[in-house]
Amino acid sequence: MKLKYDRSIIIWLLIVCVMVFTMVMIGGITRLTDSGLSMVDWKPLMGAVPPIGEVEWLKAFADYQNYPEYQKINSDMTLSEFKSIFFWEYFHRLFGRLIGMAFFFPYVYFLVRKRLDKKLNKKLIVAFILGGMQGLMGWYMVKSGLVDRPDVSHFRLAAHLGLAFLIIGYIFWIIFSLVKKELKLDSHPRTFKLLVIFLVLLSLQIIYGAFVAGLDAGLSYNTFPKMGSQWIADSALVGSSFFNIIFENNTMIQFIHRTLGWVLFIYSIGLLINSRNISNFIQKRSLILIVFMVFVQFLLGISTLVMLVPISLAVAHQLGACLLLVLTLNALHSFYPKK
Repeated sequence: MKLKYDRSIIIWLLIVCVMVFTMVMIGGITRLTDSGLSMVDWKPLMGAVPPIGEVEWLKAFADYQNYPEYQKINSDMTLSEFKSIFFWEYFHRLFGRLIGMAFFFPYVYFLVRKRLDKKLNKKLIVAFILGGMQGLMGWYMVKSGLVDRPDVSHFRLAAHLGLAFLIIGYIFWIIFSLVKKELKLDSHPRTFKLLVIFLVLLSLQIIYGAFVAGLDAGLSYNTFPKMGSQWIADSALVGSSFFNIIFENNTMIQFIHRTLGWVLFIYSIGLLINSRNISNFIQKRSLILIVFMVFVQFLLGISTLVMLVPISLAVAHQLGACLLLVLTLNALHSFYPKK
């Protein structure tokens, strides 16, 4: 496989990843501006065309008025205000379609020109399927907010965000495989195992971050490091069952998210200490980048919390988690046991 071949594929996949990163940012803004339930139907093809003219806008607004968010929260909303929230959800869906095209058409080109071997082609097909599943998951999430409660299910929100992260991670793993195939890297089984544990903890943190966003749990206690005057607020232990407390209690969810932040921060310091015994520059740098990003993400999380979740910081915190995932996968790939 020639380097020229690899470079063209890498550039294409990097562009797709940047677009998915952007999509995560747009999705965060859509969520934080409470715009996600403004489009009450899903039309994969015709939905690409927004309302045109006053008559179509009034119809879209009338459709929105039939659902809980308008009836219970936004009953005094004007058409102009509706257009504002409609924009973000529409843009979110439109950008998803653009990502699909940015992936599909170059893929067909490379396939027709026989620029893909069987192994890489199978991986790209999986990536395309994941992208299609993401669109379906997005609508499945929105549907949960169109029934009784004017909020989407935080479980479905976590699945939607998690799938976006999975797509980014999966494509980047393909990129790493193309970029690093000729590199000579040392074997460090212990470090690889430590990174696997870190990835599991990070994945759990990302899930709980989505729970925090879905339940607006970041607004319950906005002090740090304590929750008010307590390390763990009394309300964190209130619930009808263990499941309810761990997965549905806003205070407990925020506490778990805080705690995992500390765990990842301390764990990353352990990775840094472990890197002292690593001589390969590429491998050592991959660990240092993780530690640096954990520190940045830790500060972003605290700032977002104490400043009452401003949109700019909340979106930056979400993108920081995405970048940290990529850096973790980069390190994992660098220490991945070679056959």
